[in-house]
Amino acid sequence: MPLTELMSQIQELPKIDKLRLMQFLATELVKEEETNIFVANQEYPIWSPYDCSEAANVLMNLLVTKQQDQNG
Repeated sequence: MPLTELMSQIQELPKIDKLRLMQFLATELVKEEETNIFVANQEYPIWSPYDCSEAANVLMNLLVTKQQDQNG
């Protein structure tokens, strides 16, 4: 079946069936993936908001500015 024909049939599906199709396709893609994303005994850096005082200051300044704009 050509892709264009398949796409036109998909457009006619109800929303729940489209969601099920998305879930099915995502699962199939994971199954076909040959490489493992995570390797055992490997360290992976994770970003954390702790010790990010500069970002906190930026957000606080935005809040203060927003409150000043609303008050006056």
